[in-house]
Amino acid sequence: MKTTFKISEQVQSPLNEIGLLAWSLMAHSDLLPELNVVGGGIPGDPGPDTPYPEPTEPGGPTVPDEPPPAPVA
Repeated sequence: MKTTFKISEQVQSPLNEIGLLAWSLMAHSDLLPELNVVGGGIPGDPGPDTPYPEPTEPGGPTVPDEPPPAPVA
């Protein structure tokens, strides 16, 4: 038994609109610099090279009163 399938000219698969939007934004990233996030990260957040301010609390880190118990084998 032989079965043939014909796809009519009128029936087409829907476009991948999300992929098309992503590629179009990447292609025109020089026109919209606020959308240029190719390097990663969140727009408006400081980059990894941005120095963070020193903590405002005086003193050193908190140290426990006694050491944790030794592991038992």
